[in-house]
Amino acid sequence: MTKARGFFVRSTALVMGVFPLALGAQELSANPDLEHRLALGFYSAQGNFGAQEATRISYLPLSWSLSKGGWSGQLSLAKLRVEGPGNVLVNLGGVTRAVASDSIKRYSGTGDSLVEVGYTRTQEIPEGAFPSLFGDSFSVGARLSVKLPTASVEKNLGTGERDVSLQLESSFYLGQNTVFATLGYSDRGESQVFADIESSGYAQIGIARRLTRSTSAGLLYDYRETASKFFDDVEEVGLYAGWELSPAWSLTALASAGLTASSADHAVYLQLVYQVK
Repeated sequence: MTKARGFFVRSTALVMGVFPLALGAQELSANPDLEHRLALGFYSAQGNFGAQEATRISYLPLSWSLSKGGWSGQLSLAKLRVEGPGNVLVNLGGVTRAVASDSIKRYSGTGDSLVEVGYTRTQEIPEGAFPSLFGDSFSVGARLSVKLPTASVEKNLGTGERDVSLQLESSFYLGQNTVFATLGYSDRGESQVFADIESSGYAQIGIARRLTRSTSAGLLYDYRETASKFFDDVEEVGLYAGWELSPAWSLTALASAGLTASSADHAVYLQLVYQVK
């Protein structure tokens, strides 16, 4: 059985205007050895996010992950800066504060933290069961994420409440491409400051292709149901590329654009990953 060298996109912190915050490409086959990875990311976005005034966001996440067999776990910490009227939040996008304000301010500090655990299984396809266009294997998985409220409520950087998300993931071959999809739901804690916050679902679908032995590229469509009845759903399309710089280092870049008024007008994300030996 060959490896399902499928690409997948994991939503570790669906953000502000919207994109999958931890984006990566990796083998989906089960590795019997324990692997450690350190990742440093940088995200920048700008837009009205459905509000009257524009908001600018800078996000710097640092994560440590480990995997063994089909199991994986990850811990993410972050620094965050938001410049705007204070009604755009990480993980939510546009929301309504209990105290309205149109003044533009700059808020910075620690962002919310994230703890994740997931399991992925790669399944061989019996010969002749499907046309060869679909390859000889596919992958399915599930992931549980808990957002810890480490961001300041007073600085409008977070809700101060714990959120729990569950998502299902799958990938399969389509010729020389890999198709991946995610379907999830976030259960959000009630906030006294942002009273209109609602639980909601999200979905992603994309296609990726390995261009050379060390370079890959793909397209992504991301949808998030609104977290507030006063704002629209979020839709975004993105183009990303990944480079294996060495056996230990890899780099991923994403550029995205919003399709709805509640999305970021444009956003960029970079992630540098080091596989610990």
